[in-house]
Amino acid sequence: MEPTVIIAMMLLLWLLIAIKAGFIGMAVLIQHAMPGFIGRAGEYYRKKPRWRALLLGIINGVAIPFISILLISTEVLALPGLLLLILYLWLMLLSYTVIYRCIGSSLFEELGTNREVKITLFGGMIAEAAFLMPLLGQLCSMALFIQSLGAVSLAILSRDRKG
Repeated sequence: MEPTVIIAMMLLLWLLIAIKAGFIGMAVLIQHAMPGFIGRAGEYYRKKPRWRALLLGIINGVAIPFISILLISTEVLALPGLLLLILYLWLMLLSYTVIYRCIGSSLFEELGTNREVKITLFGGMIAEAAFLMPLLGQLCSMALFIQSLGAVSLAILSRDRKG
């Protein structure tokens, strides 16, 4: 193999690691800033009739990007389409924060002070390491993302605003 190919592969690997670390860092910041909302979304994520969260996640996961691309392609409504796409990216960060917190809370019990942030950090590291598996990790990532997107949507639409 040529040295340029090796250097390009190493740069891509470092870029992937930087993106994953950015996701985990943003999740820790979101968890610290909005612990009540993330806790409420986590309750919807773990609730037994999971079909509502799954159905809402599938609808939001398909409809929001489709509508935003449709609006952007009209050129007249490009700004609302971009705002809808930014909203989708924010929902995506919230969804991954819920995933990281649920994985971390199911694995770790006693972490001392600042427990919720540590749970999100360790859960994010474990989840992102698992998501790097070639096929199964990506399928697991998509399934967890769709369910947590629905849980975040249910938490936004819920009437009880405690926390």
